[in-house]
Amino acid sequence: MKITTPQGYVIEVSAEEAETLFPGLVRGVRRQLAGLMDGPTGTADEPISAARLVRRVLRRHRIPPTQRAVYQALYEAGDDGLEFAALAAATGRSTEELSGVLGGLGRRINATHGIETLPEPPGVNLLLDYKPTAPPGGAWGWAMRPELRQALEDLGLPWEETGG
Repeated sequence: MKITTPQGYVIEVSAEEAETLFPGLVRGVRRQLAGLMDGPTGTADEPISAARLVRRVLRRHRIPPTQRAVYQALYEAGDDGLEFAALAAATGRSTEELSGVLGGLGRRINATHGIETLPEPPGVNLLLDYKPTAPPGGAWGWAMRPELRQALEDLGLPWEETGG
């Protein structure tokens, strides 16, 4: 079993050693796995709720710093969101780099278990709302969906964990 710490260190232990050394962690993993398996898993007739899918996206792998920066900027921007160029500047990226970050986020979302229950893969639209006009200049941009805001608050704002 491999355990990756928030700092990126990888610890390799047997399942028995992990249970002895990290009982809370192992219980948490079991709860998360049970959450993936419990209740209806969703079908074409009954997709999994957006809130549940958002949590799966956030818990699927460690959130890369570039995606944390997008979450932080849009979280702080509130319901109005940010114009695309302003979002790029707020994350310290060029607009081309931000396009790549959002492309990676879309791939992360579409590869998450349960997305296949939706009529079509949502990409970043699961987490973000497209805004035809957004501050500061009124050009197009993005805002955070309420399900993402709530999930980040419930799970702990990831940019506060790293101090960044």
